[in-house]
Amino acid sequence: MANSTTYRYPDIAPVGSSSDAGLAGLGASWSGGGEGYTRWIDYIKFQGYTLNYDGSAILDSFKDKNADKDSATGKEQLGDTVFLYMPANIAASYQTSYNQVAFGVGGIMAAQMLGSSSSTEIAGALKNAAAGAAPEAAFNAVGDAIGGINQVIGVGGQVSGNDLAAVSQGRIFNPFEEQIFQGVSFRTHQFDFKLIARDEKEAKQIEGIVAFFKRMMLPSYNGDIGDPNKKSTQQPTDGKEPAKDKQTVGQQLNFAGSGDRRYLKVPGRVKVDFVRINRTASGLGSTESASSSAVKLFKLKDCVIESLQVNYTPDGGYVNTDQGYVPALQMQMTLKEVALVTAEDIAGGY
Repeated sequence: MANSTTYRYPDIAPVGSSSDAGLAGLGASWSGGGEGYTRWIDYIKFQGYTLNYDGSAILDSFKDKNADKDSATGKEQLGDTVFLYMPANIAASYQTSYNQVAFGVGGIMAAQMLGSSSSTEIAGALKNAAAGAAPEAAFNAVGDAIGGINQVIGVGGQVSGNDLAAVSQGRIFNPFEEQIFQGVSFRTHQFDFKLIARDEKEAKQIEGIVAFFKRMMLPSYNGDIGDPNKKSTQQPTDGKEPAKDKQTVGQQLNFAGSGDRRYLKVPGRVKVDFVRINRTASGLGSTESASSSAVKLFKLKDCVIESLQVNYTPDGGYVNTDQGYVPALQMQMTLKEVALVTAEDIAGGY
């Protein structure tokens, strides 16, 4: 990915001047004037990259919490970049998982014993647990006995200790339930774009953008299993002549000429940022000047592309041009972050 390409859609400012906006006199207070003139253009930026696997494990959950990028360590090889207009569906979803657990008296006492430091405290906790569990155990024993009697005499019916406590005392035993934290889910982001080509140049940009997301999502073949032309010679161990050259593992696996497809390379990833580009007198500024600090939305961790749908007939009918490009298409994608968002990340804008 040494020769990277940058794509941008749209590549022109939506409002030419303050008079073009038609919003003068509405009293809007944004940016100290509110006449509608577009001083900046906000984009969503997708930076593609591949990981350089050198034999060591690449685990995002083991990264330094303060290190969002691996470029300094040489593990990332940056590729093409895409700038797309801000979609209508920008949202961040945060989800955690809890499990409802019934501890019971014994579980509560066991949890309390975890903080005990002496045998005397543990013995006292066990004594209290036994005393607290005795009534429930007695009711449960009676319930089990009733169930056994019903089974012996051939009739139906099964009651629990809680059932007996409810009908005899108007109360049940507290199960001591707690919500126990199980973990946090990786954030998922869905984006929906409609790309309309106004000329052939823009159609080629759209073609490159769609191809970019396809490439970053899909794996490629890899047959790198050693030098197939290199042979290994077994050294003699008994003073006799050396053994004949043997085939390498790469040669042995190159069955039926398919050694170049022995592996599938892990697909690439994308860095996603909301960025702002300054407007110049002649139009939009350079993508090199894009700033993410000016857009107060939320940050995203690096993502993999989980799904991609491209609809070449978004308006319900097939339309094409002399150059072979469809004038409009719909592109929907689902991205999933590769690292968890934690409470420490919120201060950083996530």
